[in-house]
Amino acid sequence: MIFEEIRLYNFGIYQGHHTISLDSPDHKKPIILIGALNGAGKTTFLDALQLALYGKFAKCSNRGRLGYLTYLEKNINSFSTDRSASITLRFRHGDNKKTAQIYEIKRSWKKNGNKECKENISVHFNGKYDQLISEHWEEFVNEFIPQSISELFFFDGEKIENLADPKRSAELLKTGIEALLGLELLSTLSSDLNELQKKK
Repeated sequence: MIFEEIRLYNFGIYQGHHTISLDSPDHKKPIILIGALNGAGKTTFLDALQLALYGKFAKCSNRGRLGYLTYLEKNINSFSTDRSASITLRFRHGDNKKTAQIYEIKRSWKKNGNKECKENISVHFNGKYDQLISEHWEEFVNEFIPQSISELFFFDGEKIENLADPKRSAELLKTGIEALLGLELLSTLSSDLNELQKKK
């Protein structure tokens, strides 16, 4: 999976339309680093990537315990006149640019008066709208990068800093391996059972 482009419209700090190219022109240098001052939108950008892919299952930085639709509503740019926002992510799957499959997922949402925010998801496959993929996107995307291990692929500078610190890197690697193997569920279950036993 190679990200080509992300388009943001009134998402978080990003007022209006913003297009960011993510495809490296040099295949020998496939990593793109994004640097900016605090408050410039780096974390919002990372949240947008995850939100485009995983929707309500995305591990976004400032969501906390907010319900999904409330979170979407709070991320409509406060200067938006139409009270709507969207994230469009285009990526390709396959090693060869000429034969790769192109996917474009668009999540858009709008706040209408006192009604709950409503989200719309549309997926284009090789340039054509695909209703089946659009309706089953959550299952489909997990075949590319399972949400349970997404934090191994999407992380900010603070996590890199923690990986460089020997005292903290062991715990991060342990957590990452547990997520990769699906063991975090067992850790949560063990913790919950211990709490339950303490209450008895």
